[in-house]
Amino acid sequence: MNVNGKLALVTGGASGLGEALAHALRDAGARVVVLDRHPATLTGIESIPCDITDEAAVAAVISAIVDHHGPIAILANVAGIGGIGSIASPAGPGDISAFRRVIDVNLIGAVAVTAHVAHSMIANMPDGADGERGIILNACSIASFEGQEGMDAYGASKAALAALTLIWARDLSRHAIRCVGIAPGFFATPMTAPMPDALVDELIDGMEFPRRAGTAQEFADAAMFLIRSPMINAEILRLDGGARPPARTRWTAAA
Repeated sequence: MNVNGKLALVTGGASGLGEALAHALRDAGARVVVLDRHPATLTGIESIPCDITDEAAVAAVISAIVDHHGPIAILANVAGIGGIGSIASPAGPGDISAFRRVIDVNLIGAVAVTAHVAHSMIANMPDGADGERGIILNACSIASFEGQEGMDAYGASKAALAALTLIWARDLSRHAIRCVGIAPGFFATPMTAPMPDALVDELIDGMEFPRRAGTAQEFADAAMFLIRSPMINAEILRLDGGARPPARTRWTAAA
C-alpha cells in the first residue's frame, strides 16, 4: 500500500509505540488521526480523546472521522495497558475486576474499533494493482505465545488479539482488506518504564541479539514494512531480539 494521502487511524497514539507509528505514517505522507484516553499534541496529527471500551463512543468517533476526513485505509490497534496478577494464591482468588479491565482495553476495545472501522473500509474504493481497500494492524506481544507467570490478563488479551489477526484476515479478505500483527518483546515505552531494574536486566539477558530494549521507532519501522507489503497477510511478526521468555523470572518468583 502506498500510504501517501491515505487516512490512518492509530489507537493509543498519544505515546510510546503508537506515537512513533503515527509520526512514521505522517512522515510518509499519510493523514493521521490518533485515538487515546489521554490528550496529545502531535504536530500534523489530529488527536481525539476516546475511551475505546465505550462502543457507543467509538461508533460516534469513527463516523465523525469518516464524515470529516473521508475513508480510513489504515487502522493500527496499538492501545493497551499492562497488568500483573495470578489467577489465585494462598491469600485468595485473583482480582477479577483488574483482569476484566485489561481485557476490556486490550481486547474488547480493539474489537470495537476494528468492527466499526472495517465496516467503513468495506465501502472504500479499490486501490493499487491489487485493489486493496485497507489494512488492519494489531499490536500483539510475545506474551501472545509465551505468557509468563502472573501475566494472566495481559497474556489472555494479547493471545486473543493474535488469534483474531488470522480470523479477521479471513473475515475481510473477500473485501480486499488485510490484517497483520506485530508481537514486540521488551520495548522501552511508558508502560514498561515502572519495571524494576532487576526485572529489566533479566528480560534483556534472555534475548539472543541484540541484548537491549527495543525502541518505539523500530516498532514503527516494522509496522510500515507490513503496511506497505501486500503479500503479507494473516501473519504476526515477532519483534523480540530472539527472546523466548521462561515460565517465570527470578523477580516474579521472589515477589
